[in-house]
Amino acid sequence: MAKKKSSFICSSCSYTTLKWMGRCPECGQWNTFEEKDETIIPKDNHRLFLSSPDAVFCHIKDVTTLESERIKSGYKELDRIMGGGIVKGSYNLISGHPGVGKSTLMLQAALEISKNCRVLYVSAEESVSQIKIRFDRLAGKNGCGDLFLSNENNLDKLRAKIENDKFDFLFIDSIQTVYSPTVPGIPGSVSQIKECAVKMLETAKRKEITVFVIGHVTKTGSIAGPMLLEHMVDSVLLFEGDPTLGYRVLRCSKNRFGNTDEIGIFTMMANGLQEVANPSQFFLSDNKGTSSGSALALILEGSRPFLIEIQSLASSSNFPQPRRVVTGIDSGRLAMITAVLEKRSDFFFSNFDLFVNVVGGLKLKTPAVDLPVTASLLSSILNIALPMDTAFVGELGLGGEIRDVPGIELMLKEGSRLGLRRIFAPAGRTKFKKSEKTEIVIVKTIFDLIENIRAMNIFE
Repeated sequence: MAKKKSSFICSSCSYTTLKWMGRCPECGQWNTFEEKDETIIPKDNHRLFLSSPDAVFCHIKDVTTLESERIKSGYKELDRIMGGGIVKGSYNLISGHPGVGKSTLMLQAALEISKNCRVLYVSAEESVSQIKIRFDRLAGKNGCGDLFLSNENNLDKLRAKIENDKFDFLFIDSIQTVYSPTVPGIPGSVSQIKECAVKMLETAKRKEITVFVIGHVTKTGSIAGPMLLEHMVDSVLLFEGDPTLGYRVLRCSKNRFGNTDEIGIFTMMANGLQEVANPSQFFLSDNKGTSSGSALALILEGSRPFLIEIQSLASSSNFPQPRRVVTGIDSGRLAMITAVLEKRSDFFFSNFDLFVNVVGGLKLKTPAVDLPVTASLLSSILNIALPMDTAFVGELGLGGEIRDVPGIELMLKEGSRLGLRRIFAPAGRTKFKKSEKTEIVIVKTIFDLIENIRAMNIFE
């Protein structure tokens, strides 16, 4: 009998050690080590497709390339994030917090794709009848095409079914519930996730099946299981959004066949997820410019520009330390903006409680919101209402200068298309063609911005 060999793997960062440790020295997380038995390596676990007898070795100059076939999912938002459609034979991972709508999105995509392709949907978390109830609710009168359902969680039986029957698409909900009987450990453990993911990758690439795998996330928002899961897939989709809000944001953090950092916006309705064709109108309130503290911002998410509204409220504080309540942007960014205003101008916020909010609950990380946040703060302090046909875009420097931001030409074009009368933007390298209905107001420093805000009544 072979001597037992085991190792311990961190479920957060995949750091491996021979002894159990309370805290991972790599990522600093506590109680994340799981034991993996390495005594026996089953013969069927070898990666046969990596050493195929049909392997080809040739010079790069002799290789001819063809555009990969892309399949439409029936949802423009999903197709755009995937680079114009789903690449045939790709291996994709989608993750998100519980209740955000991962399964709903995959169910709807499976329904649309099954009208032209042969689809197998595997949900090891539910019975087949429960899956059918959800499909009926989402399909409505449209029905479905060549779609098969299964709640099998044994990986070997699942692979045998795929080997015998020809499927074009495979949806797995979720990878944490599937297990391999040849590997010790319960479903969802590090060793099980690794083995199941790699075996499904082998089958998918050999049979040219397009696979979508749903993965759970940890408390910190990272994908549960080893980082190997993200490295082996062709694309990683992150489904975000507060379940209490009406919108969902689908982000692409990795894509071997297209651009990254693209986003798609959906709304959760009673009959499933619906696409938001015009996000600029979705993230705007009904404010008509009658109250101070509101400013429109032009932002760029991936290659998609749209308008959002930022609201600020400055009220007198009776506390020794004024409150700073920020929703949607980094609190450190707000601290920097107020510090620049206090240092470079005559505005002081030490006696004010500041509340800053991004309408709609969207979370922004781009520096292009510096100028809109500054404008909303000044609007609240000066009690001057900014018109809702005026937008702002630009980064604020520590010297009080307004800096250029990437993609400003796209943002200016979007603002002109939406019918904005004025857009405050930095000088920079802007080559935007002037429009008759949109005026581009160049602001070089915060003094230019303050002067223009004070003169807003003159514009109107």
